[in-house]
Amino acid sequence: MPIDDPNTWSQGAMAFKSIFEGLRSAISMLREIRGASAGDGKNEESQLIEAALDKASKATAIAEAEVAKALGYELCKCEFPPTPMLTVGSIDNLAAKLRGPVFECPRCGFNTAGMWSYNRIAPPRSPAGN
Repeated sequence: MPIDDPNTWSQGAMAFKSIFEGLRSAISMLREIRGASAGDGKNEESQLIEAALDKASKATAIAEAEVAKALGYELCKCEFPPTPMLTVGSIDNLAAKLRGPVFECPRCGFNTAGMWSYNRIAPPRSPAGN
């Protein structure tokens, strides 16, 4: 597969996405198992497990943002780590000398069109992680 082929990049992005989704679901399952077996009392071991799971969740989110940035996605800084923004339309306002794609954050809804109207090419997606 040639490196300059957009399909190659798309397949790579989908592979990374599935890896991140797998890690998130594994972390979620571990939290559920830990919660079910911990009972009412919290001991030092369960606190260490909780800290490790939190650290793994944060590392996964940071890695996802880094991969998105490397693939050319715009990032919204509404939270840390930054959220990859989605292309939702295009703006073509010759009077204001604005032209190009419009990006929107799936978490906070911010878009790069500002006060200008734009042509939406896809329906808004539900917030990520919710």
